[in-house]
Amino acid sequence: MNVIDTSPPIVEVPQAPMPHGAQSHWLRTADGTKLRVIEWSPAAAGMSDVRGTVLLFGGRTEYAEKYFEVVGELIARGFAVATVDWRGQGLSDRALADPRKGHVRDYAEFDSDLRAFMSDVAPAFPKPWIGLAHSMGGNILVRAMHDLPDMFSAVVLTAPMLGLRLGSGFVATTLTLAAAIGKSVGLAQRYVPGGSPRANDEVLFEQNILTHDRVRYEIHQAQIRAEPALGLGGATYSWLAASFRSIRKILSADYLATIKTPLLIIMAGEDRLIDRAALTFAAAHITGAELVAIEGSHHEILIETDALRAQFWIAFDDFIARKIPVLKI
Repeated sequence: MNVIDTSPPIVEVPQAPMPHGAQSHWLRTADGTKLRVIEWSPAAAGMSDVRGTVLLFGGRTEYAEKYFEVVGELIARGFAVATVDWRGQGLSDRALADPRKGHVRDYAEFDSDLRAFMSDVAPAFPKPWIGLAHSMGGNILVRAMHDLPDMFSAVVLTAPMLGLRLGSGFVATTLTLAAAIGKSVGLAQRYVPGGSPRANDEVLFEQNILTHDRVRYEIHQAQIRAEPALGLGGATYSWLAASFRSIRKILSADYLATIKTPLLIIMAGEDRLIDRAALTFAAAHITGAELVAIEGSHHEILIETDALRAQFWIAFDDFIARKIPVLKI
């Protein structure tokens, strides 16, 4: 695992300027996958008083530029920031000839991405290290909190993918079996039914289930138009099967009970992708975990309207103020 001494591009559109001080570089993982990292060190961002570092991890289909606004808000709070595009997303390496397919063989590959980032990028940044992750990124960080309990001083998860809304028990069982069977009979690299290369970034705002905020939604579409390589389409059978396996692994009382990292889970009240019961279960079985619901929010809480985002920041600021001072750094 090593940092590659070249600078990958950073995409800017007029509506979403890059926060001052960004630096980008490539990071190579143990299996040779090349990941894009963007970071705002205290010196580069012009910070004098530093409270620590927020290590930011997106969800499926996401990329670093989508969180420029959030990065600016974290820097204003006194945090250095570093983020990475997961393999198969953003400008990081993609596994398949069709780069629009959302594909992974197993979440152990994402674990490898996180280990590379935390061993080769994070040490240059001041502690405490706070993990902030959304959706699929939340699933990956829960795995890390279980396997490497000293990785983060505290973690905040927005709508973490610890359970998917699949309808009735019969539908959920059918989809789970379909994902596993599809992979086993040679469909691993095919889109799941309904998936396509343009399944995400060409959805009209009126049809989206991610945010109520038209301006922020259209900014992300503009970013992908400016650099189509940022875009990602539907998921493959392999991604879906891997996700179900990881969710089953995590959503066990015994598994969750071993996690001791201070944790705040932010739940979206109108989330049509994530199962609220799964988040409630996780919060109840992780020692000291806190659960806050933002009623009225769609899935992408940090990309929501100003009023809904304000509720997130109130919860974030309160949690960090209470937890960080008493931690042993």
